[in-house]
Amino acid sequence: MPDWEKLVSDRLAQLALEERERQEVIAELAGHLEEIYEGWRGKGASHDEAIRRALQQVDDWKKLRQEIYVARTKENPMNARTSRLWVPSFVTLAASVITLVAFGRLGLQPGPLGSRPHHEEWSSHLIGGITGGPHAVNEYTVWLMALPLIGALGARLSRRAGGTLREIIISGAFPALAWSTILLIILSFAASLGHGLEAVTTPVGPVGPVTVLVVIPGACLLLGVLVYYGAAKRWTKSAA
Repeated sequence: MPDWEKLVSDRLAQLALEERERQEVIAELAGHLEEIYEGWRGKGASHDEAIRRALQQVDDWKKLRQEIYVARTKENPMNARTSRLWVPSFVTLAASVITLVAFGRLGLQPGPLGSRPHHEEWSSHLIGGITGGPHAVNEYTVWLMALPLIGALGARLSRRAGGTLREIIISGAFPALAWSTILLIILSFAASLGHGLEAVTTPVGPVGPVTVLVVIPGACLLLGVLVYYGAAKRWTKSAA
């Protein structure tokens, strides 16, 4: 006799419900599949054939997981959206800010694994060393290396809560979206002051801060999201 509860539990591993409620769902679905299995065995089907027939009752386990989650949280849809999108997004944003500040406070010294001297312009300090030389890695580039992991974290939290692909991508790349909004406000305010725009831009204009704070980090975050999502899909298929 197959262990139906283990089989269902493996396929609903990402179901984001309280443990008691999750176990209730698993037990109910496992009992339903067991009844179908026993029915086919009673008709003379082999063990493997009966299992296959029972599992055919669920075409898409991910879709079923999402439907169960929505059904169980329909009394308060805002909580569902919060757990699928806003909580992962703000966790990702907090992680990106904390790691950036932490790497900055480490006070990395100039050298192969250090930052440029503090008297240089902030733009050179942030993206300095990317082109080579003795400062090939500074706190900014180390931060960029950490961003794929942070993006994957946000994607995992969203997917585990039953998030759609759109919500998963937004959750993982949310820090870049937040920075783009902040930059838009700052640049708009600086532009309204006339010469104030020069104080917050690099010699190449607004392209500098947009590239450093939005485009490059956004690409790193998105890389982490895509790698995680692809790996999770392969794992789900292999489990099925």
